[in-house]
Amino acid sequence: MASLWQSLIVVGRALPRAVALLLVATVAFADAPPPTEPEQRIIQEARRLQAQLVAVDTVAGNETTALRPLVELFRASGIPTVFLESAPGRGNLVARIKGDGSKRPLLLLAHIDVVPAADQPWTVPPFRLTEKDGYLYGRGVNDDKGMAAAIAAIVLEAKRSKTPLTRDLIVALTAGEETGGGAGVGWLVEYHPELLDAEIGLNEGAGGGLTVSDDLSHIQEVDIGLGHKTYQSYSVVAQGRGGHSSEPRADLNPIYPLAVALQRIGAFAFPPRVIPATRPGIAALAATEKPPLADALRRTAESGTVSAADDAVLSRDSIANAYVRTTCVATMLKGSTQENVLPDSAEAIVQCRLLPGDTTESVREALVRVVGDAKVEIAPTKTFGVRVPMPAEGEVPDAIRRVSHRFWKDVPVVEGFGFGSDDGVYLAARGVHVYGANPNPTSNEDDRLGFVAHGPNERVSARWYAEGVRWLNSLVLELER
Repeated sequence: MASLWQSLIVVGRALPRAVALLLVATVAFADAPPPTEPEQRIIQEARRLQAQLVAVDTVAGNETTALRPLVELFRASGIPTVFLESAPGRGNLVARIKGDGSKRPLLLLAHIDVVPAADQPWTVPPFRLTEKDGYLYGRGVNDDKGMAAAIAAIVLEAKRSKTPLTRDLIVALTAGEETGGGAGVGWLVEYHPELLDAEIGLNEGAGGGLTVSDDLSHIQEVDIGLGHKTYQSYSVVAQGRGGHSSEPRADLNPIYPLAVALQRIGAFAFPPRVIPATRPGIAALAATEKPPLADALRRTAESGTVSAADDAVLSRDSIANAYVRTTCVATMLKGSTQENVLPDSAEAIVQCRLLPGDTTESVREALVRVVGDAKVEIAPTKTFGVRVPMPAEGEVPDAIRRVSHRFWKDVPVVEGFGFGSDDGVYLAARGVHVYGANPNPTSNEDDRLGFVAHGPNERVSARWYAEGVRWLNSLVLELER
């Protein structure tokens, strides 16, 4: 007898996949089968390596310190390993287990650097893995040391067990992703492209991975990471005269026009729209939310448009809002160098995530119109390129579907689209089919509360991280058949 989800897939061949997804209201979720002995070893090693990696502060550097023990471990295990620094302290590990050559290589990619934790209200030490109330806390458990540890454990077990491989299995644990990838994948692609030459790859991004229910009872959704918004920041600068703070002139203080500009940007919203890449995710989110958000999402997915009434609902939810529009938000400020010195300039960084169809220049022009002050200069900072979207059908998506249904039966498997960015952009531009398959399950509630990547108290469910590691291992084995 066909399962509910299999029936929906059949329906989805006649209807838009997004509409078929809306039929999933309640599904009986089953636990995965018990772990095998090799899987137990992988889980234990991933947990140990995760603690080891989290313990090293790799904020914008120091990746060499974090990776040295792994380099030694890989080499001691007989895995050929290359270790290269793009700059002092900016280490990159690339290891390879040879396959039988019948297929081109599979690349497993994760980054070791993290964003700062200083000045955030952490309730546990950010650079120590802490288990508390069923969660693992620490900077990088989600982004991206949890995946790095999982990849390392999977490859070590493959070597130990002499797993038959049809492809060379390449591991790349890299530097600098959080600052654009120039110290890591971008540098490797430029100077050592042969090391990352692969047919397919798995990494953290492009909206791919596992969503656990808010009550942590089951895996709610599996997303196949196909693509993501374009990452683009802009500098917003106002000029002044400077001087002594005891003799101020408001009309010459650049902070005030900058503040007005930021208020206008903060009050502005780009027009909402639905694109084919986001429609499945909108539909899947509708199936898990409550009215009125669920109703607005459902209508949006069905129609492929966003009404004014629905936008009023969607724009109040951070996840839904990110699905339907390009977003821009002020993240950094710079003024005077001292409290009693008037600044001669004031600058803000406005960080934008562009939906496909918007460009760096079109977004800049929109911000200029919104600010409406010729004395405030708006210019893009460094551009990292546009991620080539991956096909929704093919060897990797099909493998993700098969493995996910073996683990969790009728779990919805959705074509994912990410709001963040990742350094797969460099590899996709070279023809590598890089898909997001993050093994760190997070809930939508934690996403909204900020307990995920980049937030204080970054965390992942201890139980579901173990299951995510098993899932990723099974996916690797499936692709190596």
